[in-house]
Amino acid sequence: MSEAKKVLERAIECWNATDRDSWAALYTDDVVYEGPGGARIAGLENLKERYFDALLTAAADRGRKDVVLFTDGDYVVEQARYNGTHTGTWRRPEAEIPATGKELDFPFVGVFRVDDGKIASIRIYYDQVEVFTQLGLLPGATAS
Repeated sequence: MSEAKKVLERAIECWNATDRDSWAALYTDDVVYEGPGGARIAGLENLKERYFDALLTAAADRGRKDVVLFTDGDYVVEQARYNGTHTGTWRRPEAEIPATGKELDFPFVGVFRVDDGKIASIRIYYDQVEVFTQLGLLPGATAS
């Protein structure tokens, strides 16, 4: 198993266990996160507050499931599902979303670059419309 894959597996374990300190120890100080809608977070301190803490506040029971990892050198691609209950304010760079009490369960893909045993960059892909629909913020399709 590659070192990069081991690092990401450990990060996922820490994320699911809400172990912020152990999770943060797996990232470089100058880590860069990019996500849908032009979201960008630079630096570990910002990542801890604006990603880990923000999502833990929004859904204390959040986690990843159905995780599949693919590796190529220093890169690990994660295909998984994010799930949780939106019970707290979700702080996003452009707005705060008050708790809806709705369940979230949506697929995402993350591309992680590991440098010298630590995660140096993250690029997350997910369908924002699906997430906002699950939260009841956008009208959803009806089941047939």
